[in-house]
Amino acid sequence: MITKRKWTVLDRRPPQAAARREGHIEAVARSLIMGFADDIVVRVRGGADGSRIDVRSSSRYGSFDFGSNAARVIALMNDIDDVIGNQKPDPVVPPPSKKPQPPPKKDQSAASKR
Repeated sequence: MITKRKWTVLDRRPPQAAARREGHIEAVARSLIMGFADDIVVRVRGGADGSRIDVRSSSRYGSFDFGSNAARVIALMNDIDDVIGNQKPDPVVPPPSKKPQPPPKKDQSAASKR
């Protein structure tokens, strides 16, 4: 999702559950008109009940960004939600069931001898 946006990735570190290390991506986005740089940081922290994703985007220059940073964060989070929503859950495979065995048939030849 980051490379799709053509952001320049400066640093990336995947999360590691064994080391309890959070993952992060640091990138730079450029505005279309003047090429101003905006910094983006995505942090992924794992937890017992799932993962938490924090995203921050801020302009390097000026005090007003016309809402571009907020739009960037919302678009990224919407894409992440779409990917998560489109994942198919792991199929739950029930254990093999043992079919009840029919009782053994009585010997027909013994009944006919009477």
